[in-house]
Amino acid sequence: MDKCQSCNKIILSDYVFCPRCGNPLKPGLDAPASGSGSICDEDVVKFFDLARNLSSAENIDQLLRKIGVAAESILGAERSAILLLDEKQENLYFKTATGEEILKKITIPITEGIAGWIARNREPLIVNDPYSDSRFSPDTDRKTGYKTKSIAGAPMIAGSELVGVVEVLNKKSGKFEKCDIDNLTGFAGLAAVSILNTRLRDRQENILSNILDYLVMGSEAMGSAEGTSKGHTWEMARMASVMTKEMNLSDEKRQTVHKAAMLHDIGFLGLENPKLLGFDIPHGLQDEAKFRLHPVIGSEMIKRIKPLAGAAPYIANHHRYKNGEGFPENISTDSITQETEIISILEDFLTCRDKNKINFERYSQQVRDAFLKTVSD
Repeated sequence: MDKCQSCNKIILSDYVFCPRCGNPLKPGLDAPASGSGSICDEDVVKFFDLARNLSSAENIDQLLRKIGVAAESILGAERSAILLLDEKQENLYFKTATGEEILKKITIPITEGIAGWIARNREPLIVNDPYSDSRFSPDTDRKTGYKTKSIAGAPMIAGSELVGVVEVLNKKSGKFEKCDIDNLTGFAGLAAVSILNTRLRDRQENILSNILDYLVMGSEAMGSAEGTSKGHTWEMARMASVMTKEMNLSDEKRQTVHKAAMLHDIGFLGLENPKLLGFDIPHGLQDEAKFRLHPVIGSEMIKRIKPLAGAAPYIANHHRYKNGEGFPENISTDSITQETEIISILEDFLTCRDKNKINFERYSQQVRDAFLKTVSD
């Protein structure tokens, strides 16, 4: 493990200067001049603290705002902006920006301005006197009324894909220097990876949504031993969404309940194709046997699919009740959650279409209240 001989700080082997005291670590080098911006401990702590806490952002916009605010703080800038490349790769648009709201309506051709130059050349850039630089376009300043005095920008690249550009504007003290670009390039990398991860997740969710539709259609086509009508699954999913909102469940739980509502009868599909799924189930089961088996079969099918696995317990328990009634009998009533009860009470209702025939003693008070509010609206 290497240490700086001047201040005894632990350092990485490829450091040129000590990040604490600025002492040269390679033969023949002079210490950096005061103000040259060697990365200080405080900057490193801020950067890695941001990296550790990115998961606390609720959505991509909030995450990018965190990155922008951190970049402003570490680089000592007045403002920041994250611009994304459009699908045609012809224009940049503001995804997040501090300052004028009008920025969100402005697009910048990649053939123009400092941001366009950074995007075209895929290189970071410092411009400390933009109005004297031929690459600078004052159009954005004219539209916002903000005077740009200095710019540091870096391309957001993940792998080989250019995602956009991150910029900070107007250094509060002194000029932007090389260490600012080094820091900003780190922020640009974080932003690029975050955006690509979000796009991938969105694509996966779209694919998953289509798979859900096909599974539900296949399940309904096989028929159910419950005597429910066609479209029962989609109606349950719609009503479940209303109930989860009424009960103020978290977004994660609402999404899981929705998946469970869509797939609660998927076990009937599995019962028609048990060998394909690896289940040893005899052929020619009577409807009553299928009816009692389908929650367990459905749960076993879904728990094998990672994005859907959270819905498996709700599917297994949707015919089991708090008062001890229902099946499977070996499921403890202590494991019956409100999320499961939502599926159960809607199953009861959509089977008989008469709320007066429902045994409300099976359900907790909050679920009963949310259900009655849902069917009365």
